[in-house]
Amino acid sequence: MDLLTVLRKEESRLLAASGKIRARLSQIKAAINAMSNNVHKPLAARVSKVRGKKLSAAHRAAITAAWAKRRKRNG
Repeated sequence: MDLLTVLRKEESRLLAASGKIRARLSQIKAAINAMSNNVHKPLAARVSKVRGKKLSAAHRAAITAAWAKRRKRNG
């Protein structure tokens, strides 16, 4: 057999194995997210619970002050 043919076969075998491993890893991550608390969930899932709720005036002022401080620091 030609060396190039052997290398291409090995490459395709490893790519197939890589695809299976990625799929399995994705399944494991989904299981972890389903079984864990809020800490391991994606940011969008954590933020969606907060959307639509009214913030107190003090909380809005604190957020505004924090953003102003950040803008001032970053120039």
